[in-house]
Amino acid sequence: MAERKRIGFRFSYNENWIAGSYYILNIIHALNTLEDEKKPKVVILSETIENFNIVKNETNYPFLEYFIFPFPKLKYNLLQRAINKLSRVVFRKNLITKLHKQPNIDFLYPNHIDAINVPKLKKVNWVPDFQEEHLPQFFSKKEIERRKHIQKEIYCNGDIVVLSSLDAEKDFKRLYPRSKAKTFVLNFAVTHPNFNHIDSKKLLNKYNLNDPFFFSPNQFWAHKNHMVILKAIKKIKDNNRNILVLFSGKESDFRNSENFNLIKSYIAENQLENYVKLLGFIDREEQLCLMSKAIAIIQPSLFEGWSTVVEDAKALNKFIILSNLAVHLEQINKNVHFFSPNNHEELGQILDKYNKEYPETSEFNYKESIYKFAEKFMDLTSK
Repeated sequence: MAERKRIGFRFSYNENWIAGSYYILNIIHALNTLEDEKKPKVVILSETIENFNIVKNETNYPFLEYFIFPFPKLKYNLLQRAINKLSRVVFRKNLITKLHKQPNIDFLYPNHIDAINVPKLKKVNWVPDFQEEHLPQFFSKKEIERRKHIQKEIYCNGDIVVLSSLDAEKDFKRLYPRSKAKTFVLNFAVTHPNFNHIDSKKLLNKYNLNDPFFFSPNQFWAHKNHMVILKAIKKIKDNNRNILVLFSGKESDFRNSENFNLIKSYIAENQLENYVKLLGFIDREEQLCLMSKAIAIIQPSLFEGWSTVVEDAKALNKFIILSNLAVHLEQINKNVHFFSPNNHEELGQILDKYNKEYPETSEFNYKESIYKFAEKFMDLTSK
């Protein structure tokens, strides 16, 4: 059998950008669907063993290794420090120098790390999206400048830029027509943990919920556009009809600190407490269980690179009520009802419709999507 390719992943679990953590986990899950002889060795580069254990326990991937990164500080003993102190006086340089041990890898993803010095290792980076181009009002000037700097200095001067959609690739080519880096479109797929052990009745009791309900599982960031749902709910309430919509996600937005307060204020001012449930950041298995029990998923976002929520709906074979962004039209074409993310009246009519008559769904062969994701990722490692 040929020696396994050794692929390194930078991984750090981050609840403030959970989609980034899920992205790496989903790649490793997908690789686990390959035939055994096609599976690469996966090396997790992370600052803590706890992060490595998250990958190990979440994926059960059979060929895993841990490499500590960023590199720990190099240590010199008392004699070595004394020799170097003297040599700096006499020769103006250290006589004793130590180098960090480099990871044994053939491919690193993402790879914009100058400290990693492995021969022939290509600079391959993932750009999640170009949201700052489309919604600059949600970014500070400093944050936009930081993003632009990374795009110009790191991504454009690398070897390959990975985009999650054709829509994002179009943005990249428009913004950086002279980029040295080649583009590679990699649509990701999600792998879900098994949540069959969860008693849905107990879960509903835990959160004091009643059937039926819609579910919008998004972080509470301004571009996720929760307000259009709330305005649609108010319209339904004003027409003396009932509805319940669940929201889950981290209740903070580091770019727009007042966003969640505005949401809470709108709910209170319009007396929507009986129509809305804010669940906060909940366990992933509980989130998926609630998604599976919902009438439909609502994804009203004003901008996406490639939506994890849409992939979740496809994997669960759930109907989704979805903003009509170009990337969403690219991502899904069945079990979906599109709407304008700026039109709460249109959304209200859609919610009213499916609250009375549940939507029907047709089957997705989602296992095939996961396998294709793995195959295409392995293609990327050979570019």
